[in-house]
Amino acid sequence: MLRRISILSIAALAAIFFVGCDTEDDPELPWGPGLSGGGGNSGGGDYAWNAKPIEPADNIVVGHRGVCSEIGAPDNSLASLRGAIALGLYGSECDIYWTKDDNVIVAHADSNCKINNLYPWENTVDGLRRGGVLKNGEQLPTLEDYIKTAALEGKCTKLVLDIKNITAPTTINADTRAQYCIKACKRAIEIAQSCGAEDWIEFICTGNETVMKGCAPLCESAKIAIGWMANRTGAEYERLGAGCKYAYRWANLSLEHMNDGFSGGKRTIDEFVSRGIEFSCYNADTDQQMDYYSSQSHKLKCICTNYPKKLLRKMGINR
Repeated sequence: MLRRISILSIAALAAIFFVGCDTEDDPELPWGPGLSGGGGNSGGGDYAWNAKPIEPADNIVVGHRGVCSEIGAPDNSLASLRGAIALGLYGSECDIYWTKDDNVIVAHADSNCKINNLYPWENTVDGLRRGGVLKNGEQLPTLEDYIKTAALEGKCTKLVLDIKNITAPTTINADTRAQYCIKACKRAIEIAQSCGAEDWIEFICTGNETVMKGCAPLCESAKIAIGWMANRTGAEYERLGAGCKYAYRWANLSLEHMNDGFSGGKRTIDEFVSRGIEFSCYNADTDQQMDYYSSQSHKLKCICTNYPKKLLRKMGINR
């Protein structure tokens, strides 16, 4: 049977989730303002395979959209994912969007939030795929394609699912756009649960507060970690995550926000870890960034980079 999240259990949990896990305020609905449960079974079902147990990784490196730059693969492709698996990375980051047929597509949308010149939430997976293939000839992968590849071919490489902020078209109001992001999270959890792959996925969520409020109770109920990308203080994360185990307990920040001696931001690693908030950063691509953050690796959950093989070498791992 498909192991879906119980809507009733989500509703009960969400009643304590409007600001943090221990507040008494109710959101309008458990998955965010105005969002219907949506979808049904059309995007997936009981799969004929099950994920094998994941093994611990020996590093904290995450490949940004897989391993692309170092092997010349298209980003968010199965080839880029396999590159991450071959390196034994902690994680392979990928971008996810909910589709009209209640599926989840893995792709990086353009600046207008379109994939193959189409809005994913207005189109089915087949419709998006008809718009074109990746430069290596692959069709656009679904999240099931990604999970199956990671969980059957890999040993330790998690999928770090990036819930992208939808900023266009502006003719759609902001709450409706946020709903599509939350649906991507909800459906991704269902797909992972249906093949026993919950341990193979983690989420990172746009800094959009509405989206995080909708995704937080879903991840808390499913016991799947979700990192927030909001440039907020460690104290704010601590307040929002009071009583939580999986939501608001991980800050994933761009290096532009960091006060590390060269990035020019205000945030520090210690303001989070001293409060029990896990911390990760993106993207450490220059020698200076790699050297500094690898020296802080004992404090970090993970480090995302476009050059994971190089970062591994700097951390003493040659593959």
